[in-house]
Amino acid sequence: MTRNMTSLGEVAQFINGAAFKPEDWGDSGFPIIRIQNLTDESKPFNRTTRTVAEKLQVHPGDLLVSWSATLGVFTWNRPEIGLLNQHIFRVIPDESKVDKAYLRLALSGALSAMQKHLHGATMQHVNRGEFLGTPLYLPTLEEQRRIAAILDQAETLRTQRRTALTLLDSLTQSLFLDMFGDPVANPKGWKKTPFGNVCPTRLGKMLDAKQQTGQNTRRYLRNANVQWFHIDVTDLLEMDFDADARETFRLQAGDLLICEGGEPGRAAIWNGELEDVYYQKALHRGRPNPALAKAEFLVWLLWFLAKRGGLGDHVTAATIAHLTGEKLKAMEIPLPPLPLQQTFATRIASIEALKATHRRALAALDALFASLQQRAFAGQL
Repeated sequence: MTRNMTSLGEVAQFINGAAFKPEDWGDSGFPIIRIQNLTDESKPFNRTTRTVAEKLQVHPGDLLVSWSATLGVFTWNRPEIGLLNQHIFRVIPDESKVDKAYLRLALSGALSAMQKHLHGATMQHVNRGEFLGTPLYLPTLEEQRRIAAILDQAETLRTQRRTALTLLDSLTQSLFLDMFGDPVANPKGWKKTPFGNVCPTRLGKMLDAKQQTGQNTRRYLRNANVQWFHIDVTDLLEMDFDADARETFRLQAGDLLICEGGEPGRAAIWNGELEDVYYQKALHRGRPNPALAKAEFLVWLLWFLAKRGGLGDHVTAATIAHLTGEKLKAMEIPLPPLPLQQTFATRIASIEALKATHRRALAALDALFASLQQRAFAGQL
């Protein structure tokens, strides 16, 4: 296999984009392709009439690699020519050596193993020289096409599962709006009440390195562990919680965890995934009053408020945005009848069960794809 080894830089040109300034932007001209436009198709494009070199003009079907902050491989699928912004490579394969589909998969695999190429304390980025020197298994073009076809089939299955999960999320959003209306506009005229009256909250324990003895260490949740509707328990940290702190900050199934900073209001329900887990000061813990509210209703309420600007008046943002305990408790929210909330909770439980099935299948497909990819680029597929 040694004679079939080369490097990424030997099979393609990697052209970096230009730095477009705000004064270059306008409402007409070609779209400027920024990383956010590649990672989120809903993001609007800045346009420009500025003249750039032909090599910075991106044509439909071109491969693009974002190499700073967010790493990824993309194909420009819009019908118009775009202009390449900085921090993105336009990849021009030497088609006498490498199949474009094979190269796209190879680039994706290379980025998945890019930890050694990451540089920068604040904005991580790929070192160009190291990246272009990444080893590449390069069989015949016919063999490359065979490998790409196999991996593309596996990727299609992964995409179908991701699409199903997205559609199920959209179904839950539609269900919420149909039953309760937009909580920002409150078109159904539900009576409003302070959040703290419905769901008493408390900030978590402050992390003080000077007071850590290592004698009462317990696992705890921090801001990064709480994502929308999901709590990541794969990388929990530990700190001291004495007997009083354990009584105060121990999590119970059904607790609502709400981010105080970072993305204020981001929330998920703790379902007792692990025993004896606590939480840090970067999080609010809410315990819904069972006579007034369901946690399933409240977490989706917070999602709609966050996404539709309903938290703006309650977030303090002198330097970094924060949703303080005082502001959270005082925030007026529409409160539908409890039986209606219960109906919503029952319905989304069925949706969540379907999502769990899709997630398990997707995890298995991810593992299969990773195995196939590793074998393919080691010449073993």
